[in-house]
Amino acid sequence: MSDTSLSPADTLRLHTDENAEPSSLHAASRLMQRAMVPTTAPRLEGFEVAGGTTLEDDGRGNTTWDHVTLPDGRTAIMVFDVRSDGLPPAHVAGLARAAVRTAARAESQPARLLRTANQALAGMNLDGADQFVECGVLIAGDGAVEWASAGRVPAGVLGRGGTLRRLGSHGPPLGMMDGFGYGEERIETGPGDAVLLLSSGSVGLFRGAADLVAQVHGKPAGEVVKTVHRAIRKAQEGSDRTEEISAVYLRRY
Repeated sequence: MSDTSLSPADTLRLHTDENAEPSSLHAASRLMQRAMVPTTAPRLEGFEVAGGTTLEDDGRGNTTWDHVTLPDGRTAIMVFDVRSDGLPPAHVAGLARAAVRTAARAESQPARLLRTANQALAGMNLDGADQFVECGVLIAGDGAVEWASAGRVPAGVLGRGGTLRRLGSHGPPLGMMDGFGYGEERIETGPGDAVLLLSSGSVGLFRGAADLVAQVHGKPAGEVVKTVHRAIRKAQEGSDRTEEISAVYLRRY
């Protein structure tokens, strides 16, 4: 792939070159994105977990996912997506990732993580750089999952009986509105229930992915994520621009 031909010096130059071509900016973005995407999923007691990002040769590097250990010992799982151009999208996603990780040193609730990260990002906004970050935070525990979303992040709990409960949005994307107080929700789960997170996508795309997950429910979590990614790529065939999407799947034992 051409991404690896960019040196750190090249990347820095592209960040500061207002006349850089979009293709060059996206190449720099992909380089940064590849360094952020986790290589392993977190280990959560009582859950099987897998995550991944569709990495495209011509992608914008606009999305990643992440996980971090909280002060109370639980693990938060996040998905990030930058929907607009300007700076290399991975640069903006990386700032959001760093802000959430810093907030996780002191906060253990999803809404508080978003509030703290949003305050930091809103304070760094530049005139004319309207790039905001859609971010969902999930904490899975014994008997329930906790969820908070900055922006419209497709997510839902898939019941073992075939039901689907969509997880909602609790405020604007990170960096858009300083001082916003995000909410959160708590959903009880039982053995066999699962959670699907996508970093972006239409309502129809998410419902299609959820239906597909229900059909492969018994397969290993990693295979479920790969199946979702294959379906997303197929759904985007023929479009002008293939969007990269992160997907995370959790199934309770």
